[in-house]
Amino acid sequence: MQQEDSLLNEIRLPADLRKLPLEELPKLCSEIRNYIIDTLSGIGGHFASNLGVVELTVALHYVFETPKDRLIWDVGHQTYPHKILTGRKEKLSTVRKFKGLSGFPKREESVYDLYNTGHAGTSISQALGEAVARDLTGKNYSVAAIIGDASIATGMALEAMNHAGHLKKDLLVVLNDNYMSISKNVGSISNYLNNIISSHFYLNWKRIFYTFLKWFPIVGPAMESFFKRVEKGFKDVFTPGGLFEDLGFIYIGPEDGHDVIRLVKMLRKIKTMKGPVLFHTITQKGKGYVPAEKDPIKYHGVTPFRKEDGAMDSGDSSKISYSKIVGKVLADLTEKNPRIAAITPAMIEGSGLGEYVSRFPDHVYDVGIAEQHSVAFAGAMTNGDVIPYMCIYSTFLTRGMDQLVEDVSLMNLPVRFVIDRAGCVGPDGETHQGLFDLSYLLSLPNMDVFVPSSGQDLVDSLRYMEHYDKSPIAIRFPKASVELSGLDWNAEKDLKPGSFRVLQRGTDIALLSIGSMLEEAKKATSLLEQEGYSVTLIDLVWLRPLGKEALDEELSHVRHFAILDESYIDGGASGYLLNRISPEYLGRFIKTFAFPSEVIHHGERKEIFGEYSLDAISISKFLRENVKKEVLHGKRN
Repeated sequence: MQQEDSLLNEIRLPADLRKLPLEELPKLCSEIRNYIIDTLSGIGGHFASNLGVVELTVALHYVFETPKDRLIWDVGHQTYPHKILTGRKEKLSTVRKFKGLSGFPKREESVYDLYNTGHAGTSISQALGEAVARDLTGKNYSVAAIIGDASIATGMALEAMNHAGHLKKDLLVVLNDNYMSISKNVGSISNYLNNIISSHFYLNWKRIFYTFLKWFPIVGPAMESFFKRVEKGFKDVFTPGGLFEDLGFIYIGPEDGHDVIRLVKMLRKIKTMKGPVLFHTITQKGKGYVPAEKDPIKYHGVTPFRKEDGAMDSGDSSKISYSKIVGKVLADLTEKNPRIAAITPAMIEGSGLGEYVSRFPDHVYDVGIAEQHSVAFAGAMTNGDVIPYMCIYSTFLTRGMDQLVEDVSLMNLPVRFVIDRAGCVGPDGETHQGLFDLSYLLSLPNMDVFVPSSGQDLVDSLRYMEHYDKSPIAIRFPKASVELSGLDWNAEKDLKPGSFRVLQRGTDIALLSIGSMLEEAKKATSLLEQEGYSVTLIDLVWLRPLGKEALDEELSHVRHFAILDESYIDGGASGYLLNRISPEYLGRFIKTFAFPSEVIHHGERKEIFGEYSLDAISISKFLRENVKKEVLHGKRN
């Protein structure tokens, strides 16, 4: 709870923040950090990254006239302090909940959120676009992108910096370096140099000096080139910004990202500088909360925890996540086959590869936030007789589309794609929904697709893929957990391509369930049977190749059929299936239960399914209202 004399209680919008004396900012930062700890200890959410960016957020809103000035956040899970300062403090307890605040910046929430940011590396491109638009329309405002040390290494961010250095627009890039991956050079020499580099005297003197050199005939250009090399060499010795200088940016840093007063003073100077500037700050993930400081990976995203010691509920020990199934199976396979390798774009923990890394560190390739590279890299590994398992979230695979087509599919390279977080991802919301993958996977030449409907299916398919070398193959599965005790880790099952499972047979209607929809399909079947309907239930685990003749045979015995697909209705498996089912049975088609082609917001999966009538009750209700029962019937054998 905030105290009566709390500074934070007086802050509704950044304009209120800017009324505070500079010396009050450290107290405000402490209050914001405590508010985040108090709130998230009760509800969970993105944690360590938000604690690490408090001072930087306060300084930016203090110096820049937001929302007139534009702040663009990269990797939006670091924006809880920003939300607190921009009128959403009281709603923070609803973050990532159904119809509550998004865990990322969201234009629909606030004029202070310019872009819905869930994927990394986009902020510099957007900031440059804003700067160009500003100058073309003759407006006057500042633009700043805030990007992390992992994101700035993405190809897109470097492409944007290269372009920005060429255009020379007034633009600030704030590098929030929270792993010290670029440099640990924070100290008095760095501070001294930054004061010089950012001073008006230095900048004006440099401009006048180089202009003066140009007056000298013949030797002038040579002298200018010589002194620029001397200047750059001197700066490179004491600062790590050589790369950014080469890209055309003025580099300032590194600075202590938790000294809010120093940050304000530097940003005030930087705001008046011309051309693109990169301001390098060093921050600590989890700052101010000891457990998160010691283990920022564990506390990156948290469930509710005990504030006194950071203890979190360890979860149901009788269950295992689909992601961890992947890590365990791959580790077991690699134990016997050293040709196996796992590739992931900066998602070791998220993709469940923690155990695999500990057992086989030389077989794991974390390529960073570089999805395009990861896909092409995996394709080339197959050419060297390696068996690559490309472990990636569905939402991030869309970033590697060009390579998926050109560098894998068209050349028929047998990459094993292990696609996590497929379908509805729940609290992460629209930027992370895995609703696109079947749309493009089923349209790619040579790509085979298996859709597990259970944890055992996932185990079996991962093992089966080891020797599946006739083409690339993809499996996709949701963010879910299953009972650990029911899994057979060593089963050698032949998942006959094109096969599917008929769980029961009836005559009124067939439900064609795809992957993760099986649970709702089973419930809907039960509800329909209670009303006297005779139902066929088919678990379509193999989508490509599809057992067309066998499927036609099953459909020939029912009067109607429906498709259940956890994808977008206009781009999932429905169109693919309807184009392959024999025309004589298409008249029996009733409906595809899938998501409409609109933004699917965050919330728990159950809540979202109910919102879009994809739950068993809604499915059975629709079918009861639109399908008549036969007067006499029975289950088919």
